[in-house]
Amino acid sequence: MQMIPTETSFFRDADFFHALKSSVFPELLKQGRIDRQLNLWSAACSSGQEPYSLALVLQAYFPLLATWELEFIASDISLEMLTKAHRGFYTQAEVDRRLPPELLTRYFHQQGNGWQIDPSIRSMVQFRPINLLAPWPPLPPMDLVVMRNVLIYFDKSTRRQILTRVRQILKPDGYLFLGSTETTFGVDPAFESVKFDRAIGYRLRPETPQSVSNNVSSG
Repeated sequence: MQMIPTETSFFRDADFFHALKSSVFPELLKQGRIDRQLNLWSAACSSGQEPYSLALVLQAYFPLLATWELEFIASDISLEMLTKAHRGFYTQAEVDRRLPPELLTRYFHQQGNGWQIDPSIRSMVQFRPINLLAPWPPLPPMDLVVMRNVLIYFDKSTRRQILTRVRQILKPDGYLFLGSTETTFGVDPAFESVKFDRAIGYRLRPETPQSVSNNVSSG
């Protein structure tokens, strides 16, 4: 079993989060205004800073979502990391690293030598063990898949296999975000890049056959 390094922090890569706040989330909310449902997946989430950062953006800047049905899955292969993520307790050094002070004050409570994230944020995220190289459990059609700094640890064949499976759960108008040094180019031609200022996301090309399923479990 290949373990992925657990380097992470709140709001890692400011350009990515700016793209979500200014463009991606407003677009997804506009697209979903009829069904009022939003499905997100943060893969290889480590100790939870990435999904909690996403949840903080949604809670702080998109209050409309309070009336929506949100399914937000965050996954990792490490049960130790998932246990820490689910607990939602972080050291002073961890919250000092890129977390905006106004969000710390608003959504965290100091406890001893660390900070506990507010239950309103913790309750937004479902933490689940998922091994990207093994059969995946059933997942809903996703509006947003965040799989950053993961594919770089696999060979091209494995990256292609994972992206093929992402295609099966990504909605036709959904977005995939990879790490800044990762790309679908030369791996899976079904994706096209979308530039957001200094961040890049990926969408399925219009001619890609519809293969979204809410019961994807194999490669």
